Amino acid sequence: MKKPAGVELAGIIRKAGFRATKPRLLVLAFLHGIEYPASIKEIITGIGREKVDQVTVYRILEAFKAVGLVAQVDFQHGRAYYELKDAAHDHHHIVCTGCDRVEDFTGCDYDKLADKALSQTSGFAKVTNHSLELFGLCNTCVKTA
Repeated sequence: MKKPAGVELAGIIRKAGFRATKPRLLVLAFLHGIEYPASIKEIITGIGREKVDQVTVYRILEAFKAVGLVAQVDFQHGRAYYELKDAAHDHHHIVCTGCDRVEDFTGCDYDKLADKALSQTSGFAKVTNHSLELFGLCNTCVKTA
């Protein structure tokens, strides 16, 4: 996938309703350049602590998450991970509990899953979002287990 140039990143930020400040551009550019979700520590290290402080990165990620630019992922490592949300390709993750390897997969059949969940509860009327992570052992860890 071709990475957008800086001008396009600014347009993405403005379209989401924010000013295209340098810290926001740095966070968005970093997330655009990675293949897998990153922790706050990895994001700060990647963009440089001297450029954007930790509190600002948290605020930016929360704001981006609120408007759907960023997804927060829970790999059950005791910290959150973040990645750009890809509206065109609904993807999820499978995580090795032995070595922490992460791979993407598609095809969760969201609509059927949401309908099934709603049919089993009386307390909810609508599913508005979803997140799905699977956990298991990769081929290497299965061989050594």
